[in-house]
Amino acid sequence: MNMDHPVESTARTNPALKRTTLFVVAGVLLLALGWWVQPRFKPAEVKSAEERVLFPELTDAQKAASLEIIRYDEDLAALYPFKVVKTGGVWVLPSHQNYPADAKDHLAAAATELVDLKALDVVSTSALDHETYGVIEPDQEKIEPGMTGIGSLVEIRDASGSKLARLVIGKEDKQPAPAGGGRLLRFVRRAGQDPVYRVEIDTSKFTTKFGDWIEKDLLKLTPWDVRQVEIDDYTLAAVEVAGRMEVRMKRNERLELAYNDKESSWTLTTMEVFPEQGGADAKPEVRSLQEGEEVDSTSLNDLRNALGDLQIIEVSRKPSGLSADLRAEESFTGDREAVTSLQQRGFLPLPSGEILSTEGQTVIGMKDGVEYVLRFGAGTTVDKAGSDEAAADAGLGGETSARYLLVMSRFNENLLEKPDLAEVPALPEEGQDTAVVDPEAEADSEDAAEPEQSSAAEAEKAGAESEATPADKESQENEAAAEPTAAELLKQADEAEAAMQKAIEARRRVERENRRLQEAYDEKVATGQKRVRELNARFADWYYIVSEEEFNKIHLSGKSVIKAVAAPAEEQPPAAPGN
Repeated sequence: MNMDHPVESTARTNPALKRTTLFVVAGVLLLALGWWVQPRFKPAEVKSAEERVLFPELTDAQKAASLEIIRYDEDLAALYPFKVVKTGGVWVLPSHQNYPADAKDHLAAAATELVDLKALDVVSTSALDHETYGVIEPDQEKIEPGMTGIGSLVEIRDASGSKLARLVIGKEDKQPAPAGGGRLLRFVRRAGQDPVYRVEIDTSKFTTKFGDWIEKDLLKLTPWDVRQVEIDDYTLAAVEVAGRMEVRMKRNERLELAYNDKESSWTLTTMEVFPEQGGADAKPEVRSLQEGEEVDSTSLNDLRNALGDLQIIEVSRKPSGLSADLRAEESFTGDREAVTSLQQRGFLPLPSGEILSTEGQTVIGMKDGVEYVLRFGAGTTVDKAGSDEAAADAGLGGETSARYLLVMSRFNENLLEKPDLAEVPALPEEGQDTAVVDPEAEADSEDAAEPEQSSAAEAEKAGAESEATPADKESQENEAAAEPTAAELLKQADEAEAAMQKAIEARRRVERENRRLQEAYDEKVATGQKRVRELNARFADWYYIVSEEEFNKIHLSGKSVIKAVAAPAEEQPPAAPGN
């Protein structure tokens, strides 16, 4: 019997068995290690409902007068503080040079998340676990390079500055939320305290995105109300001459286009083309559409729609000394720092004090008489990670192309539809004596004189009749018949008075309607002027920054709005019978 065979077989299978065993052991060890490093806790029951409330001092969201959020970006190792406060009755964003914030509802929603915020469980009471649960406080003095587990800090204060709540929000808990809950579970802790809790909270209310706290709609206009577009295509350059900066302008063309909403069509009303080497004082050539040219309505409609969608992505405060109508005070041009601030952003002051832009301007006329003047400046970039936490969380940090924009408004009464006032009718026989004669009073006066004259009159009448010829008698009878009687005179007076009253009432109706139309027009003027004041109060202090994509939609030239007429499709010959 050969005993060598089993021994040899066992020797051959031992290495495979050993490898399998090693894989199994390694897998078990990895599972154990994964279990060991995962956030785990033994829930501790909170003794009472009062103790489960993390911020008993915060009982009313309306008491919140400021909110500060500090977010940490681990990829960039940078802190992003964001704050909104109420100052002088106005909500502002200190992190953005006190830009006005549309913050009342946002702040109330954020504060409500912390009112009666209850701990579901106590996860840990040890500071050593703060990194594990991502609740290390984002404090620049305490953060070390390479540190992980840094959370976001939310702080709410009241009008006196007292702290109502300070919460560090950490990692998301992957466990299912309690039945009936629709929000995420998060690990949190009260800033300055060691215990870590598990809570149900909507962290979207604590956004640090600039656009979520402001009125993003820059112009606040309705595209369908656009009535006129003026494109002034020019460029500016600053040239130093003999130690002084001079602004030189090169004008290309200026066009005015009008929109007829009844016909839904655009028409070219004015086109001026400037010579190649023309400066600011160059005389333009007035042109009209040439044969084979037409207005590009699609481009203009796209412009109109883009204006309605134009959104602010960032702002920067203008230097003092600039008025709301984009003019510089006399002292401004001598302030080199202020002029440099303008120049860096693509804007330059002319000797007249007017502030123009390096990339031309577009003027938008509205049907309410308001005109928006958009002046296009230099290109810039905006840090998406700093202004948009969603982009940063999604790993879309970095810079995006943008453009500076100066905006002002003014009132143009010519954009309003003038009232169609009717001509006031004249009164009949206006200016003449319209007194009515009373026939009865006239008859009474004749009767009073009759006794004294009757005898003489009768004698004279008898003599006249005896001497009158037949022709004379006929003439006298006709004259007597032509003279109106007292009744006829009274009737004529009544008719004249009725006609006068009717004319007066008709005149009054026209005057009332004209007055109504004029008052409605005057109200439109007053409303438009008020809106201009409100808009300029908003625009006056700021450079606005819009995306490069939006800039390209609203920055048009003459070539963008004039196109060649599309050639008509060639007519096909009629098909032969039977084909």
